[in-house]
Amino acid sequence: MAFDSLFIGVTGLESYQNQIDTISNNIANVGTTGFKGQDVNFQDLMYQAQSFATAPTQSTGGVNGVDNGLGVKIASIDTDFAQGGLKTTGVNTNLAMNGDGFFILRKPNGNSAPLYTRNGDFSLNSSGLLYDGSNGMAVQGYMADKNGNITQTGTPGDMTIPLGLTSQAVGTGLNGKLKFGAAGDQVFDVSMGGTLDQTQWIKEAQGLQQAPPTPGTGQPYTISTTVYDSLGNGHLAQITYTPDAAGASAGPPAVNGLPNQVADSSGTLHTVASRWKVSVSFADGTTFDAIQTPGSINGAGVVTPAVTTAAPVSNGTVGFAYFDQNGQYVNTSSIEGAAPGQNITGAANVHVNNGAPALANGNQLNIRGWGTGNTNNSVAPTAGGPAPQTGPIGLDFHQTTSLSGTPSANVIAQNGFAAGILSNITIGQDGSISGAFSNGQTAVLGRVAVATFQNEQGLSRVGGSDFAATANSGLAQVGTAGVGRFGTMVSGSLEQSNVSIADEFTKMIAAQNAYQANSKSITTASEDMQTVIQLIR
Repeated sequence: MAFDSLFIGVTGLESYQNQIDTISNNIANVGTTGFKGQDVNFQDLMYQAQSFATAPTQSTGGVNGVDNGLGVKIASIDTDFAQGGLKTTGVNTNLAMNGDGFFILRKPNGNSAPLYTRNGDFSLNSSGLLYDGSNGMAVQGYMADKNGNITQTGTPGDMTIPLGLTSQAVGTGLNGKLKFGAAGDQVFDVSMGGTLDQTQWIKEAQGLQQAPPTPGTGQPYTISTTVYDSLGNGHLAQITYTPDAAGASAGPPAVNGLPNQVADSSGTLHTVASRWKVSVSFADGTTFDAIQTPGSINGAGVVTPAVTTAAPVSNGTVGFAYFDQNGQYVNTSSIEGAAPGQNITGAANVHVNNGAPALANGNQLNIRGWGTGNTNNSVAPTAGGPAPQTGPIGLDFHQTTSLSGTPSANVIAQNGFAAGILSNITIGQDGSISGAFSNGQTAVLGRVAVATFQNEQGLSRVGGSDFAATANSGLAQVGTAGVGRFGTMVSGSLEQSNVSIADEFTKMIAAQNAYQANSKSITTASEDMQTVIQLIR
């Protein structure tokens, strides 16, 4: 029995020494990037039977067996995969996983089995390879095609993103149908739309006041923009808009809030034509021929045009009919005798976003009053009923296409750009790598892959905060950060060790006491043996 005590004590010393070693390793790596702490679990060793159990009989109730334990051993050393704190570094290529998942590493060109790590201290080497500088292994992922599309199938590979990469220049597309050196029927979509905030209407009083029409006028307007050909060469494009003077020529001018139409003296409505001839020329002499657009140019600003009507001289009775704002008849009044006439002026506010258009031919103004006589005088009613109400004329120009006056147009977008140099990269939460080019363009270059396992405890530690797959860990399940069970990726940060000093010191005290107790059992067994030896003296 004394000899068993010696060896049992030795198993205790060995086991708790192993625990102390594990605790010491945890404490030593409290500042190691991506390190995951370990914890030791024990189990008893084997037992030696001193006597065996017997079944109950008529004379006894049965006898239990007697077993003598022979020590302790390490059952497992488990890895704590709890999330570590994140430390900001400001380096774009430094990555941290916030949640489940490992980065995948492999020797360049796929010349080794992959390793898996939580240490995302990555950088770009002289060839633009995204790699782990501590061991030279390449970070694995999927590269994008020239259109920025990523096909995430198959085994991930090395990711090469050389700063200084040149992006291909893209020629300016002039709305699809325009070709360099050829005639086209469509140029830029120049849109400067606006809204009107009034929807109030009044009903016209008796009679329609007319005046001779004024032919449409306007001045050509030129704007400039730079477009690029497929070689990245810039060209200064000058676009000239010339109004077509051939608009409506019959009927009086009218202010009309519905589709832009004019009414002739018989009341027949005519749609007003609005065409702009457009020519494009470049500073280097390149020109486009026979280009015109029937589209509309919407302007903005506020103008207040005035429409003055003339009435014939007449003697007799001047009558007034009053209508409320809903068009309902209210009352009439009249003045006997000669009426020198009155000047009828209607004001209309036009609200738009760009430019400063004025009302053109084809607009209709509904007047609240009417009268006869010479112009530039006024007549006041003297009898009967309330005075007519005053108020603004609300206009809805949602279908208006014909605007006169000085136009203002601007090209709001063009889709060409010159060649650019890759100057910086950013990595998103899903691992997508985006490149910023010197010409202001951005493009998706690739995506860093991540992996997880069915049994993370089955992974084998190989140093450098790296793990290797084993038969018991299962195959790596490769996916995209932020999708499914995978955590998100944090760029410009590193995951710190998840070791807690307080926990480790507590476990250290317990392990130290256990070690001392086992050493005491060995000392006691040795003293017992000395007592036996002294018996033969």
